[in-house]
Amino acid sequence: RQAATEYNRLEVLRSELQATMAAIFVAFALLLLFAAISVGLAMANRLARPISRLIVAAEQVRAGDLGARVVPAGDEPELGSLMRSFNRMTEQLSQQHRELIDANKKLEDRRRFTETVLAGVSAGVLGLDAEGRVTLPNRSAAKLLGLGREGLAGRPLAEVVPEMAGLLATARQRPERRLEDQVTLHRDGEARTLLVRIAAERGEDGAAPGYVVTFDDITELETAQRTAAWADVARRIAHEIRNPLTPIQLSAERLKRKYAGEVTSDRAVFEQYTDTIVRQVGDIRRMVDEFSAFARMPQPEPTLVDLRTLVCDGMFVQRTAHPGVAFELRMPETALMCRCDSRLVGQAITNLLQNAVEAIEGREGDVPPGEVTLSLVTEGEWIVLAIEDNGRGLPVAERARLAEPYVTTRAKGTGLGLAIVKKIAEDHGGRLLLEDRGAGAATVAGAAGARVVLVFPVPTTGERLAAAETRPAAE
Repeated sequence: RQAATEYNRLEVLRSELQATMAAIFVAFALLLLFAAISVGLAMANRLARPISRLIVAAEQVRAGDLGARVVPAGDEPELGSLMRSFNRMTEQLSQQHRELIDANKKLEDRRRFTETVLAGVSAGVLGLDAEGRVTLPNRSAAKLLGLGREGLAGRPLAEVVPEMAGLLATARQRPERRLEDQVTLHRDGEARTLLVRIAAERGEDGAAPGYVVTFDDITELETAQRTAAWADVARRIAHEIRNPLTPIQLSAERLKRKYAGEVTSDRAVFEQYTDTIVRQVGDIRRMVDEFSAFARMPQPEPTLVDLRTLVCDGMFVQRTAHPGVAFELRMPETALMCRCDSRLVGQAITNLLQNAVEAIEGREGDVPPGEVTLSLVTEGEWIVLAIEDNGRGLPVAERARLAEPYVTTRAKGTGLGLAIVKKIAEDHGGRLLLEDRGAGAATVAGAAGARVVLVFPVPTTGERLAAAETRPAAE
């Protein structure tokens, strides 16, 4: 029995020992697990901290901060290599960004310079894409075409300027050539001649990614060339015709004096023939004088003149010569000074008034009384002299050429009157404008009469002072 009791006691002790050993084992296992976790966390933090810095730097780069850098981990060669690669990448990105900014700045400066050049040149310039749509119009192009720059951009050239469509089609077929041609534009009843050049851009694949169209208004140049040519012709004609005129006239007058008493039959016819010869010679002489006047226009000798005096003198002559025409004069009460050659400007005013009277006298049918209105005003830096009449009016076709030599609408006109007036105006820094009479005027045969305008620059203060100083000295 004692042995059984001892066995039971030992069995109890064994159970307690097993429980104790199990508890010790569990505690030791937990301690080892905690130690392993601590070591793992420490190693993970050691690895994650550089990666976290790398992630933060990457976020800074993504936000636009290309100066973000990370300190390489010295104890981890792989991470250190990764961070150094990241730093090299950000350095390259930063350098490329700076280069891109510099390139964009240069491009922007070049663009502004190009736009400034295009805005300053007198020639019109149009940039076209491969489809022929306008991409870049300059200010002169919009002005020459009579359109706004917004109205040009994005529209096909064939729609904006149909007259250039044929030249553009040729440029598309032969992009290697630089094409040039003259184009006549008709806008608002006025014809303008443009010298157009089209060049294709050169693409890497040989195709034309776009075109550049440049054009100049050569209307005035053509007019000047024709005027110079006609002046030379007029000088030669005047020289060749004037020589035989005097002998013809003298011979006719001598025939009349010598044989008028001897002619017994048809004496009236004889005198009519000789008078006709003398009269026609006089007409030819006057025409030759006009040729000479046009071919040898004198240089103006400008002085400070009150334009009202010249206007009044011209109106007085026409009123006296044409009492059947109502003349109206509108001008300021104070002096309107202009630096001009009084003889030449007076001749221009007389020519314009005479043209107005002839336009009235050339009307046909039941017409109202003739009216001529001359107005003299100052508009800004210009003196505007306008003459309106209710005559036949000006033709719409070829109106721009009416001021060229030998272009006339009258059967017996020489076509030199307006040419001389235009030359006088231009020699004084002004211009001649041919327009229709304003709305509300009495229409004659479908026309509302004509309005011819002479424009002269207002004298500067320096010119006024110089004239005031020289006047007492001259006196």
